[in-house]
Amino acid sequence: MTTGPVATTEPGHESHGSLEQLEHEITVLIRRTVEPVWAGGYGAHEAVDRYTYPVLASLDENGEQSLTVLTGRLGVSKPTASRQVSRLSRAGLVDVRPDERDSRSVIVSLTAAGVAQREVVRGARLRPLHAVMEGWGEEDRHQLGNLLARFNSDLDDYRARGGR
Repeated sequence: MTTGPVATTEPGHESHGSLEQLEHEITVLIRRTVEPVWAGGYGAHEAVDRYTYPVLASLDENGEQSLTVLTGRLGVSKPTASRQVSRLSRAGLVDVRPDERDSRSVIVSLTAAGVAQREVVRGARLRPLHAVMEGWGEEDRHQLGNLLARFNSDLDDYRARGGR
């Protein structure tokens, strides 16, 4: 199924073709995954939602880390990350301890309950993804994953340069 034609640029502006298509497809992807596909499935734990789940995912993928590093990986402000971590900590899903190397910093890590909750949510998110992509070959899935990883890495580099 196609997502429809890509809007043309305004008169007097050069067309970017593939970039316009990419912008359009990313917009559609976000709209279709965040709301109907991944809006739910966060399990029964009230502390886990679309905002706190990325904290669990980052800790699972990268191991324990300082709040500062976690903030950068999440791409949110430090107060936002701190609120999310505090919520998960109160729920017993993450541990927060002082950083032995820097008394102004804290280290955040997953608890066993946090790992279990990450798996519940991951399973719920993989089910619709599997159903949508069941007709895709493994090579196509792998290629899409690699391209998205590259795109996300380049987005991180762009953000690190201050959006330049």
